[in-house]
Amino acid sequence: MSGWVKKTVQYVLFLSIGVALLYLTFKNVNPVDLWNNLKEVPMSGLLLVIAIGFTAIVFRGLRWVQMLQSLGYEVQGMRAIAAVAFSYLINLVTPRVGEVARCTALHRTNHVPIDKLVGTVVLERVVDTLLFAVVTLSTVLISGDELRDFMAQSGAQIPELSVTGSVVLVSVLVAIFAVVVFTRKIWMQWTVAQKISGFATGMITGLRSLRTVNNKPLFWFYSIGIWTCYVVTIVVGFTIVDGVQGIGAEQAFFVSVAAGLGFVIPVPGGIGAYHYLVSKALVVLGLSPFIGTSFATLIHSSQSLMFVFTGALGFVFLYFAGRK
Repeated sequence: MSGWVKKTVQYVLFLSIGVALLYLTFKNVNPVDLWNNLKEVPMSGLLLVIAIGFTAIVFRGLRWVQMLQSLGYEVQGMRAIAAVAFSYLINLVTPRVGEVARCTALHRTNHVPIDKLVGTVVLERVVDTLLFAVVTLSTVLISGDELRDFMAQSGAQIPELSVTGSVVLVSVLVAIFAVVVFTRKIWMQWTVAQKISGFATGMITGLRSLRTVNNKPLFWFYSIGIWTCYVVTIVVGFTIVDGVQGIGAEQAFFVSVAAGLGFVIPVPGGIGAYHYLVSKALVVLGLSPFIGTSFATLIHSSQSLMFVFTGALGFVFLYFAGRK
């Protein structure tokens, strides 16, 4: 199977999954009632949600500038921010292609080598994955019961184990680990194993390369600021959507994990996956499916519109910057 055919099949498959999840989310929702509920959202609150979402893009662009400066390349902050905004627009249509698009755009305007740009994007992914793991762990500690219910609502079950069951599970995992270690020369010949090993090696290499980043406190300020924006977007959303005001701010981590998973799934723009997972998370917190769907629709739609608007502006800005 040729490369483009394989990519087309994958795209259609994930798009179909997104459409199916979108159907499951909205099948019992009256569109008129949904629209009437969303009309009650104050414009000031909606604009605040959009502004916070765009702040995350600004932080990501400025962090990219800092990383490139550590490699000896001076890049204007506006160009980096525009390239990041443009990448979000591309990802709405074709997941994972936005990273390539922003590297190409900045190469065209500032002539930074593509391999250096790709290397910084890989490091970004490593850091973002690490922080997502931290947010998820925080959710487990803060909302462990809700997370278990969320997994059940989403079709997965986390079995409750007795002490004996836990001992057996740990023993089995240790035995599997021992087998994996002693048979490494055999399974490392498999293509799948090589890809997993390469991913793990890339994560470790990426974390080690953080030692070369200038002004590490600022780097972590931007990185944590990005995830803070994501969580605060959910918190503000709790205050403006009718029927969600009773949810406490401490539950924002829980909903943020569901939202993050919605965008991790390679569905174009997170359509369907985001709506399904976020609405399920709110149902677990005691809200109705209608309210959960209203909230997910508002946050996703507002962010998507922001991606379209800022991405289009970023494209125009980069186009004229490249002609200078």
